Amino acid sequence: MSSILPIAITILRCDGSFLFIRRRQAPYEGLWSLVGGKIRPGEHIAAAAVREILEETGAESVHGYRYQGVVSERLVDATGHLLQHFLIFVGSADIDSYSPRHREGDLRLFTRAETRARRAEFLPSDLHMFETMSGSDHDCGLYEAELVQVNGSYSLNYYRKYDG
Repeated sequence: MSSILPIAITILRCDGSFLFIRRRQAPYEGLWSLVGGKIRPGEHIAAAAVREILEETGAESVHGYRYQGVVSERLVDATGHLLQHFLIFVGSADIDSYSPRHREGDLRLFTRAETRARRAEFLPSDLHMFETMSGSDHDCGLYEAELVQVNGSYSLNYYRKYDG
């Protein structure tokens, strides 16, 4: 069994839309996902989120970072064998600009309607995080998700709020 990997990702607003990155590398190559990455040892969550935003977007600054929730996400194979366990700290923020290309992937703005219409192009769990945590009526919470990886494609087995 692998150890839990802490991740900071951010729902980014720019010019009235939302910024996503299409990953160039496995495990989520070719899928649109939220901007973010690994939290370094000793790094605070907000600092990691801002660092990842600046690194992946080329933005000059980040405004209004807010914590939105946490997701315990399991990545499993078709037999249910655990491949990776992520502890994902989700935030939201605004940026004024971005560079459309980065070594991690291409970046693009989407409206809410576009994310719904093109949902097959998105990492399923990130899309659910975006949908549940980007609204003004969202209350911070703990969520659980399980992604199933089969032959390089991903399906969401479940995504649910933990109610204790």
